Amino acid sequence: MSTLWQDIRYAVRMLAQSPRFTAVAMLSLALGIGANTAVFSALNAVLLRSLPVRNPHELRLINWIGRNPRLSSYTGIGTSDVPGGFTVGTSFPYPAYRDFRDQGTGFTDVFAFFAVSKGVTAVMRDEASIAGALLVSGNFFKGYGADTLIGRPIVPEDDRPGAAPVAVVTYRWWAQRGGLDPAVLGRAITLNRSSFTIVGVLPRDYVGPVAGDPTDIYVPLAAQPQLVPSRPLDSPDRWWVQIMGRRAPGANEAKARASLALLFRHVLSESSTKMDEPGIVLQDGSRGPLMVRRLVAKPFLALTGVSGLVLLIACANIAGLLLARGAVRRHEVAVRAALGAGRWRLIRQSLTESLLLSLAGACLGLLVAAGSKHILLGFLATLPDDFRFDLRIDRNVLAFTLGVSWLTALVFGLLPALGASRADPVAGFRSRSTAGRPRLRLGRTLVSIQVGLSVLLVVAAGLLVRTFVNLTRIDPGFRSENLLLLRLSPGQAGYEGSRLAGFYERTHLAVAAIPGVQSAAFSSMLLAGGGWSEDSIDIPGRPRPPGGSRQVCRLIVSDEFLDTMDIPLLQGRRLAAEEVAATAPVAVVNETFARAFFQDESPLGRTFLLEDGTGRMFTIVGVCRDAKYSSLREATPPVMYSSCRQEERDAMFLAIRSRLSSASLLPAVRRAMAGIDPGVPLTSIRTQAQVLDQSLAQDRLFAWLCSALAQLAVLLSCIGLYGLMAYNVARRTGEIGVRMAIGATGARVAWSILREAVVLAGIGVAVGLSGAVVVTRFIESQLYGVAPMDPATLAGAGALLVAVALLSAWLPARRAARVDPMVALRCE
Repeated sequence: MSTLWQDIRYAVRMLAQSPRFTAVAMLSLALGIGANTAVFSALNAVLLRSLPVRNPHELRLINWIGRNPRLSSYTGIGTSDVPGGFTVGTSFPYPAYRDFRDQGTGFTDVFAFFAVSKGVTAVMRDEASIAGALLVSGNFFKGYGADTLIGRPIVPEDDRPGAAPVAVVTYRWWAQRGGLDPAVLGRAITLNRSSFTIVGVLPRDYVGPVAGDPTDIYVPLAAQPQLVPSRPLDSPDRWWVQIMGRRAPGANEAKARASLALLFRHVLSESSTKMDEPGIVLQDGSRGPLMVRRLVAKPFLALTGVSGLVLLIACANIAGLLLARGAVRRHEVAVRAALGAGRWRLIRQSLTESLLLSLAGACLGLLVAAGSKHILLGFLATLPDDFRFDLRIDRNVLAFTLGVSWLTALVFGLLPALGASRADPVAGFRSRSTAGRPRLRLGRTLVSIQVGLSVLLVVAAGLLVRTFVNLTRIDPGFRSENLLLLRLSPGQAGYEGSRLAGFYERTHLAVAAIPGVQSAAFSSMLLAGGGWSEDSIDIPGRPRPPGGSRQVCRLIVSDEFLDTMDIPLLQGRRLAAEEVAATAPVAVVNETFARAFFQDESPLGRTFLLEDGTGRMFTIVGVCRDAKYSSLREATPPVMYSSCRQEERDAMFLAIRSRLSSASLLPAVRRAMAGIDPGVPLTSIRTQAQVLDQSLAQDRLFAWLCSALAQLAVLLSCIGLYGLMAYNVARRTGEIGVRMAIGATGARVAWSILREAVVLAGIGVAVGLSGAVVVTRFIESQLYGVAPMDPATLAGAGALLVAVALLSAWLPARRAARVDPMVALRCE
């Protein structure tokens, strides 16, 4: 132990004697380790962190598995195909949960939950808002292993027909809507017109089982008739609840799975749902349902590879600097070897210095990662469904950072340590003139590796930047300026039938009367807002295509929608006020629809059957210009615009076109809506420009992060090349002096240094461009309007790295050109 302490003290003294080297090495490591730690903290939050509940390792997700599932009333949420032709699903009908809870074996608790996808309208103190709601079974909190901060959790007695409606709220909602007032317990809150009593508040650090934890309010599943009437508890054909269980101590999971599988087959026998080889899969539930989390984690897995390359470049950089530093310290190492230091002692001393550097870089890297938190939160803000993730630095992140620092120290410190251990005491004591010059073949190889890896990152960054630029130049097919958007959910406030239609009519009139408003319109979805609604159609007199059906996207809109969005009408007419529920359904279709299904014929007056179970036959009354439907990236699909007057919608988006800026219009819109019904909150308030900007947020952040990491890689390569060239000039001072004494000019001396840098960079560029052929295939799906092997991007990356090499070698070359022959020879 005393020997190790001596090594540490000696390493500290040696590093302190070389402050420039130490600062450069620590900064390089801080940036490399910090980038990796930041990306890992996001992965940890999304995919790896255990739920903060009692004994999370006991939790199990209960999923079904089967071949060829034919789910007649299944909503399509939470399924994925797995090898062997099987499909795995995460949602069950409520009777399955009831049987699992009452008859399943191997679990202390089996509990269920369901997230209301659109939220609920919550009214407290006459203030309405949209809140994320989770319906849970009465044993949810007991089985999940969580308790309340104040009050009590939901218990089985609350989850029974006729029980008094109760609710438990999160700390976040309590702070935002309840002002952290403990008197919130016992207070009434209205959810979708039904009154509930708040009985508990969850702790601040509580995290629910749903990915991203968007939940604000927990209510019993017995509240299903009030909050989600379309999913009856007694139906074996509505697949909607997710089920988890807490494994009993010492229980055999195979027997527990077999018990649930038998019950599952019994549920299927009473249902119209059929599947082959049905069974049950038990998955680790310590991190909650992972299907959505894995989708969210994909971008961060890609960034992990990029940041790993940056750290590898940093390691190569520091390894090269350590090799050069080791050559300078040959005399010191020779003295230690002559005094009896063995090879292992020399290796240990060198690795100790490397480890101290790496640990210091890791400490600074944690600061870099903490400073990058807002950038990663900005990335997560681009995700749908209001995902919330905690990016705090916990034990997992600290363990990762420590492990990376140890591995990094080994990667960049091992070769210099082995070189130091081969020190020859006799050669080390010779004079400079007789000892010769240490060769730097390995250092040159490391520099070329740095350049090659930098080329890979620069090429990837260039392709992603060009992708983002191409996306910003796309014409969406409508005008986005001065267009305010918001969402109204009058159905949750009790409006239905004629009252619902009257609400939309009064809203339109009130908003249209606001000074500065040009037009206003309703739609079921936002254009280019990420939504998607697809149906099958059948065209009478035309044979079905080989695929079996024609797929079209659908938008339910008001009469003024095309005018408000400034989508030109090409043929026929727009939707009109005369289209009501009692009249025959009509539709306006886009150009792609007309081309796909009617080729060169006019679609006006033609009819098609919407295969949604209603048997409605639509007549085409107009053709409009193509407009981006779900996103700017995707090609415009066939789209039909149908009238909201002919179909009841309990929630709609309102688009308001004005002559004024959207920000100045919003207060007047709020006043107008408060005059109609203050119990209908305005949500998802944004401009159409913000919607388009949001649709590109992930592409922008990818381009920005990859560009930043590529710049960091280029900077590290620049430092490595400069260090090698500077050391090369220093060790060849005598040689340069002799050359200049016999007539060599400063320009020729400088050119020899620059030429060596260009050769090293050229080798690295060649290797990097060859590797780019393979690497760019992995990001091909992220590109738009640019080929993976785009010649301009490849040429630009190569030219940039060669230019950086010349810049890095310019100062050492300039110093070599100014060597005074007399001074150099006197030193020799």
